[in-house]
Amino acid sequence: MKKLFTFMGALLSLFAVVQMSAAADLVFNVTVPTPTYECWVVGNFNDWNNNQYKMTKVDDTHYTITIPEAELNQANITTDGGVKYKYLSGGGDWAYVEKDADGNEISDRVYTDGNDVVQKWALVYNPNVEPIPMTVTIIAQVPADVIELYIVGTFNNWTIPTDSTKMTLLETNESGKVFSATFFTADANKLQFKFCAGPAWDYEQTQGSNYTYPDPTQNTAAVICDSFKKIYDPTKVGNVTIIATVPAGTERAWIMGSHLGWNWANLQEGTMNPDGTFTFVVPDVMSFEYRLYNWYEPEFGYPEVGEADPNKELPNRTAQYDPTNPANNTINITVWGWKQPAPSAVPNVFFDRYQVKTVNKTITVNNVTSRVELFDVMGRQLEKADVRGTYTTKTLTNGIYILKVDGISAKIAVK
Repeated sequence: MKKLFTFMGALLSLFAVVQMSAAADLVFNVTVPTPTYECWVVGNFNDWNNNQYKMTKVDDTHYTITIPEAELNQANITTDGGVKYKYLSGGGDWAYVEKDADGNEISDRVYTDGNDVVQKWALVYNPNVEPIPMTVTIIAQVPADVIELYIVGTFNNWTIPTDSTKMTLLETNESGKVFSATFFTADANKLQFKFCAGPAWDYEQTQGSNYTYPDPTQNTAAVICDSFKKIYDPTKVGNVTIIATVPAGTERAWIMGSHLGWNWANLQEGTMNPDGTFTFVVPDVMSFEYRLYNWYEPEFGYPEVGEADPNKELPNRTAQYDPTNPANNTINITVWGWKQPAPSAVPNVFFDRYQVKTVNKTITVNNVTSRVELFDVMGRQLEKADVRGTYTTKTLTNGIYILKVDGISAKIAVK
């Protein structure tokens, strides 16, 4: 009998441990640099909403917070294989995200015990400093072999370099070339920016840390950027076609890569061929990195994997345009497998039934029988209409939206 009670006690203890590990509050205790006026934590447990969890100040260098288990997005945590997160010195703006000691980007933290140390902030939020909205001019000295120069930053939400952020060549001198750009920023205090020697992140500066605006009392700032990962040459770009052989049963496939800014709002769906392969056309590139996915939600949640480790996504694939031999610009690849099966084909039925299209930053849906509702990714309702037939939304900004038609929902990317 004693052995039975001992066994039952051990079993109950084990059950308690399993219960605690499977479902428990998240406790974060972090040491921060000075000065720090606020500290926020954000992660996959709250859909990376960076304006939700403000931590409690213990003293000038320590903050703490306990997030109840009931508030955690368990689906994200399960998909990502654990809790991933970062700290910010201010809420609602990634300009305040943590960096390493040298000011470089860091990978997402993976939760163990929640006891962390922040080495440095990209910017320190100061609630006592008023925003300074102003028009600024940035003048950049770069190497002579730079043909085109682009600027991106907090002023355009770090959007992939485009013609709208292409800088103007002012002069060529003994040190190289000088470019300039003039734009409006809502707050010069927290303006950060970096340069790209071409219209994609492939061409960004090698300097890891961002530039900050040095003096908000002045409307012009001059900086030097002396090296880039690659230099764009518009005479050596063209279209690359990727033909992917995929696992049997794959109904849809997408490509994401450096040519799209690794921005999920720009996700590109491939065309399914009669033989079951998928074709992706990547326009106007010199070289790029990419990866294929078999579903679009959550972001980066359904990547291709290899036979060596079916639970781990593969390193990025690379491709390069060959201006000397057009035959080399069609690439055949094989996807061994997907990290997880795609959900049911309901979205396929959804799109076929309602003939959903995005044109000029609007969403048009046909064959509506009762109601159309539009939400942002935070679940906030943007539009609602009782309608039969066709409905077109108002003009939208780039991003992911949830479209609900006759009670059926699907995610839609506007770009």
